Amino acid sequence: MARPASRNAPATRLSALAWLAGICLLASALSGCGSPDEIDGRALFANNCAVCHGPSGEGAAQGPPLVDGRYLPDHLSDEGVAAAIRNGVPQRQFEFGPMPASPRLDDDEVDAIVEVVRELQRDAGLLEP
Repeated sequence: MARPASRNAPATRLSALAWLAGICLLASALSGCGSPDEIDGRALFANNCAVCHGPSGEGAAQGPPLVDGRYLPDHLSDEGVAAAIRNGVPQRQFEFGPMPASPRLDDDEVDAIVEVVRELQRDAGLLEP
C-alpha cells in the first residue's frame, strides 16, 4: 500500500532544491570561473576595443592602430597597456580623441585583453612568435 503524501512534501522539495542551487553556486564561485585561462580575451577585445582599434588592431575611424611600433613592449609595457585600458588615455599622438577608461573590467579581463593585443602584434609580424 502506498504511503499518503505528506502535506509538507512540496515545501521539503523546494527547500532541497534551494539548498542544492546554493551548493552549486558556491562550487561555481570556488572553481575559479574568472581565471585568465577561462576568459575569452578575443571576445573581450571584440566587445570593448575593436570598434575603435579595429578587429585585428589595424585601427579604425575612432582609434589608432595597436599593430604599430608605438605599442610594442619595448615602447609600451604590458603594464602600460593595462593602465591605458583601466584608466583611459588623454589625446596624444593621433587626431583621435581621448581613450575612455574601462573600470568595469576586472584585472583578469584586462590581462586577457593585453595578451590579445600582443597576439595581434605577433600575427602582424611585429613581435616574434
